[in-house]
Amino acid sequence: MLETVLEVIAEVKDRIRHADRISLFLDFDGTLVPIEADPQSPRLDPATMDTLQTLSNQESLLTTIISGRAIEDLYARIRLKGLIYAGNHGREIFGRNLRFVEPAAFARQKQLELLCDEIRTKLRPVDGVLVEFKGLTASVHYRRATKSCRAEIEAAVRAAVACSGGGLHMNPGRKVFEIVPGTGWHKGEAVRWINNRLGEHHTLTIYLGDDISDEYAFSLLQDAITIKVGSTRVTCAKYRLPDPPAVHEFLLWLAIQKTLRQSRA
Repeated sequence: MLETVLEVIAEVKDRIRHADRISLFLDFDGTLVPIEADPQSPRLDPATMDTLQTLSNQESLLTTIISGRAIEDLYARIRLKGLIYAGNHGREIFGRNLRFVEPAAFARQKQLELLCDEIRTKLRPVDGVLVEFKGLTASVHYRRATKSCRAEIEAAVRAAVACSGGGLHMNPGRKVFEIVPGTGWHKGEAVRWINNRLGEHHTLTIYLGDDISDEYAFSLLQDAITIKVGSTRVTCAKYRLPDPPAVHEFLLWLAIQKTLRQSRA
């Protein structure tokens, strides 16, 4: 059973209120915005945008948006200063004087682009498939395809990756197959990198995400407040919230708590 916002707050409020510094990580699709059939459609609603702006203004709170989207795409959907943006599952990072591109992923860009061309050709007869090359990773979206085609799509992607010359892996997601460089870098490593670079390793880390790729962070961040968004039964996260509106309620409460603390300081 999914926990309500009030239940999660009751569990974590003491840790948050007593934390001098907080490093907050938020996935985008499925966490800040609902999953949509067209991956180009999601946009933040004004209320969530206002809450993120309030969070970004807190001196004791650092906010990172971490997503499978390319970093230019991710930034274009938010465009708030004071945030850190981590795209391609944390393989590219910028903001707050940080700039990082994972070297092994960068070196495989041409190989990945050619692979995407091959997969597009193989899956052209299948309606509802979108192959998205994102520079350092790729996504094969099949949300608009019929259920009967899923096995055919997966088999085609797996075969193409297997014959691509090595160094690339396919990971399943929510109605998507992610193709990523097999470098051992993932969202959890990106969280650790950001915290270390900014001296945030002694602060309270909070991470909210909905997808399989977020499980890397959940499992790595043993001392963090980790929150799974959505109805998936199996997760390494400590807490759950049902959907993006519940995430916004939690973030609004967090913003109020940090604003009150800042005003008293």
